[in-house]
Amino acid sequence: MAYKLDGAKFPTLEELIAALYPLYADKMSEAEFRKYVQENAKEE
Repeated sequence: MAYKLDGAKFPTLEELIAALYPLYADKMSEAEFRKYVQENAKEE
């Protein structure tokens, strides 16, 4: 199963977090980003 967020698709949730968190680092903590991903990432 793949996960999609902001138009980017990743094979695992951890890969999505590792790749996209730097883009959000100035806006939220990693814990906040993980929560955001769990609420907003689409499973495909």
